[in-house]
Amino acid sequence: MSNEEKDTKITINEKEEEEYQRSCMRKISRIVVLILIGLLATCYYIFVVELCIFTVQLLEAKVTFLVIFHLLFLLCVWCYLRTVMMPPVVPPEKFRPSESDKQLYLSDERPQVLQEILIRMAKDLHIKKAVRYCTTCHVIKPDRCHHCPVCNVCILKLDHHCGFLNNCVGFSNYKFFLLAVMYGVLLCIFTSAVSLYCSILFWTHQLPNSPSKVPIIVLFSLTTFFAIMLFRLFLDHFELALRNITDREDSDNTEEFNPYNLGFSKNLREVFGNEKKYWFLPIFSSLGDGFSFPMGEATMDIEKNAAIAAKPPSESNSQLLEVKTTQKS
Repeated sequence: MSNEEKDTKITINEKEEEEYQRSCMRKISRIVVLILIGLLATCYYIFVVELCIFTVQLLEAKVTFLVIFHLLFLLCVWCYLRTVMMPPVVPPEKFRPSESDKQLYLSDERPQVLQEILIRMAKDLHIKKAVRYCTTCHVIKPDRCHHCPVCNVCILKLDHHCGFLNNCVGFSNYKFFLLAVMYGVLLCIFTSAVSLYCSILFWTHQLPNSPSKVPIIVLFSLTTFFAIMLFRLFLDHFELALRNITDREDSDNTEEFNPYNLGFSKNLREVFGNEKKYWFLPIFSSLGDGFSFPMGEATMDIEKNAAIAAKPPSESNSQLLEVKTTQKS
């Protein structure tokens, strides 16, 4: 067997191993998602049935607890499902070079020549930072776009791949992710407080011992643990949103200056949109198109640097083109 055939065989084996690892990670993530759904269902049953129906005696308290719990529970589940089910947005077709340009790039190995080829291919793409090419997806990466090794695609404004979601968190679902964590924190704090109150009544013998005592104590332990974990996660990501930086950029960043930082107010509006009535609902309202971003030195308002708000990415892209055409004419 020649050296060339050996290299080819090694490359094929490496690709098969990578695909096998990706497949295993996706399967594990699906199991994790099912476990989380199971935990949510268990906590729902304990709170509604064991605590509110069987334990709480005052009708006014039962109604109050059930209304607040269901409001937070539905918002949390709605945001979580939107985060899980929203497919990550990939670079549009204009970032995919022609076949001749691709072959020209892949046929050379000199860094300087490769960079010149990339700059020529990206001359009309308005990339403000270094021009990068993904040899797996065969696309020129827009600013803030990164390749996810688990999903095996390039994703616009990639924040991170989350095993608890079996999905990537990026431009299309970052708002839903923040809302899911926020409502998860509020749900856990409320459930923990109510279950602690009932547990104290059991311990002080103000409530008679019943089969509901143990499930309520378990509910308190679970929700307290998740409240602490989710609260820390929310603080971390809310701080990143205030700085207009992704988790990936924060981990990889070697620059002292963040060019995308527009100030706290405009940074939050990039994630949640201009319409404050949509901020706390799992409705897509983020500004921009996912591949072009206003920089910190921009003097124009964010609405003029970003695309149409309160539209899904697919509709936002088409409307952005219409706006640019109108401006030119």
